[in-house]
Formats: sequence, C-alpha cells, structure tokens
Amino acid sequence: MLKPLAHVVEPGSDFFVEDVALTAIVFDTNDDDVTLWVTTVFDEELHFFHLAASFADLSTLLRLAGERGPAIDEEVADALSGGRSEENATAAIDESDPIESASSYEPTTSAHDEDEDDHNDDDEEDDDDDLHPTLLEFVTEERPPVLLPAVALKLAFTYTDETDTEAAFNIFALEGIYLQIT
Repeated sequence: MLKPLAHVVEPGSDFFVEDVALTAIVFDTNDDDVTLWVTTVFDEELHFFHLAASFADLSTLLRLAGERGPAIDEEVADALSGGRSEENATAAIDESDPIESASSYEPTTSAHDEDEDDHNDDDEEDDDDDLHPTLLEFVTEERPPVLLPAVALKLAFTYTDETDTEAAFNIFALEGIYLQIT
C-alpha cells in the first residue's frame, strides 16, 4: 500500500529521493506551475507525494524519461495549446482527494463540462472560477507510470510553518534534479 512521503520525512528538512516514477501531471493553462504526482521507494517502502515544479523542470524530467519522454512532452504541449486528441488523457479533476481521483479516473476529451459553469457562483474574491486543471495520467496498463531511472530529486517541504500542516501535507518543492552517473 502506498504511504504518504510526508509521514516519514522530518518536517522542514531537505532530502533526496530516487527510484522515482511519475504517475500524473496536473496543470492549468493559466498558470506557470505544474504539479506532478510521484511515487518513490523511501526506506525500502513505496511512498507517494505531490511535487510542485515549473514547466522547465517538467521538460527536464521528460528528457530523462527515455523513449516515452518526447510523446508525453507533446501531450503536455497539446493540452497547453487547447488541442485535444483521442490519445490525450485529459480531464477536469477535483483536487479535494487526488488519490481517489487517480484511482477512479476516466479519460475524457474535454477539459471541463460546460454545464459546470452554470453552477459556479462568480464572486469577485474567488479567483479560481476560471481554473480548469488538466490531468495527464499514467496509471493504466496501456500507460504505466513514467520511470526516471538513475534520477535523484532534491526535495523540500513547501511550507515550513508547522501549524499549517493541512495545506502542506505531502506537497514538496523541487530544489534540484540530479543524474546518477554509472
């Protein structure tokens, strides 16, 4: 069973993870950041975490992903440009429970349901009315997780305020990408 990485790492510490696999890429076309859903072996157990990264970091990771990297990079570019293809696994997601979303995900070809707009209350203080995240997922037999062999990631907690543990739960910032030379 997957365990949250945040449960085994000391809050506020910087650390490295290896044996990394990307299971999903989540982004919004109106934002410069991307969230990666990642698994890793840490202390000889499989853990999951969310990784806040830039599109430049994502591009670097996809170049290290072997032969699947260019195809995934093309999917990201297609989704960013608003294009949709049948092969593209994109959908609007509810980030309230990303693990449940990942396990019950059904690919669709639209980024959001237009009827949904009718139910959103538009208020001036709410700046997320136009946010429609895109999910590119890699957890099916046809699309297994994207392995990053010989890659180590230096991570840091996104929040160091121990009172804000709910907001920071299992979300890490990418501080560096390192390649193991063999």
